[in-house]
Formats: sequence, C-alpha cells, structure tokens
Amino acid sequence: MISIDLRGKNALITGGTRGIGRAISRRLAQAGANTIAVYRGNEASALESLAERQAFGIGNHQNIIADIGEELQVDGLISEVKDIYPEGLDLLILNAGIGLSGTVTETAPADWRRMLEVNLGSAFLLSRGLVPEMRRGGSLVAIGSGSGHDPIPGLAFYGAAKAGLNMFIADLAQEVGPAGIRANVVSPGGTDTSFQENAPLPTVRQESASHNALRRRGVPDDVAGVVLFLCSDLAGFVTGQAIRVNGAAL
Repeated sequence: MISIDLRGKNALITGGTRGIGRAISRRLAQAGANTIAVYRGNEASALESLAERQAFGIGNHQNIIADIGEELQVDGLISEVKDIYPEGLDLLILNAGIGLSGTVTETAPADWRRMLEVNLGSAFLLSRGLVPEMRRGGSLVAIGSGSGHDPIPGLAFYGAAKAGLNMFIADLAQEVGPAGIRANVVSPGGTDTSFQENAPLPTVRQESASHNALRRRGVPDDVAGVVLFLCSDLAGFVTGQAIRVNGAAL
C-alpha cells in the first residue's frame, strides 16, 4: 500500500484557515507535516482549523495572523517562520488571494493595486524571503485560477494577476530546480467553499456543473488532494506546471 508520509516536513500555508486553504492545511497535517497557517482576521475559523490539525495527534501546528498584501507584515511573517522553523522550510503553499470583478473602465486604480499586491506581489515577497530557507526536496505550490488560463468576462484584473502567477511560478521553477526545489501551480475551477460571501445560487451552481465532464462543482478537498500529491515524493519530477483541477470544464 502506498501512502504519503510528510512527517518531519515543515509547511507554511497562506490563507490556510478557510476554504481551500483550510482543506490544504488539514491534508498536510493529516499526512504528518508540521503546519503554520496564515490568516488575515477571522479568528474563529483560524481556531477551528488549528483544532482540526491538532486532532490528528501528529506534528506541531500553529496559526499566524498577517496581511500578505502589506510588505511590512510579510517581512514580519518571514521572520516568524524562520524562528519557528530554524532547520528550514519544506512546503510553501501560496494560497491566499482576493477577488476583484468589474469592467476595466469602472474599476478604481487603488482596487487594482491592492489585488496585485495580494495575488501576485505576495508570491514574489514570500518566495524571495523563504525560498532560501527551503531544504532540498522542497515543494512550492501556488493556487491559481481558471481565469488565469481562459478569458472570463468581468475578471480582467483577477485573471491578469493569476496569469502572471502562472508565469512567475514557471520561471521560478527554473531558478530553484538546481537546488532540488519544485514549484507548481494548481488552478481550481468552480469550487464551493463554506465561507463564500456571495455563493452562487443552487441553480447557478447546477448550471456551472453542467459545463464540465464530471457534472459537479468542485470542493476544497479536490484541490487539497492535488496539492498533497505535489508536496510528496510521488511528484518528484513534476515542476513548472500549472495543473487544472476543474473536472475538464469547457
């Protein structure tokens, strides 16, 4: 029987206490990894996520509060991670992000800058600060989006940031590969999460599900399973890829 064993691995997951990030944190903890989950402000969800991870009785787990769209807070986060994992980091999961929809002519420049800082700028800052701390055999996984692959009306800004993330990670994979570190993107399709403020109506969810081969919406564990694979030795020759987890959506 093949199983994924991440015991002794040190992981950082941004946006790691809600939705897809929470599922990723849970999966990594279940596989034995030590986890630090970063969150921006929902204390209740952060504590629930921490309890889930601790319940497996394996590894050491904690949360750190930080706004990864703010450079000074990212610097503080990097410093804390170095203190917690003095022996080095193995798994860096760049999940946190914000959405922005609207037309190009009606969107405020400040909103555009904020979205770029969170969705793309944080990937640069965290990679710059933490890749040097990653041990050989490490894995960096960024969470992208279908909008970074296909044009979607009203998502020019979000799609541009996610498309940029795809190329950033592909180039980063070339830089870090000689050090034995892998870097990949996982791009979810329509995925239902429990915290969505503007969750699609049931009829809308059913309609979107009809446009993929599996005829259902995704759930966070669909994405977390692929991330777990990429963090494992089973994916030892997989790097520089953008893997779509969307049920073969059309």
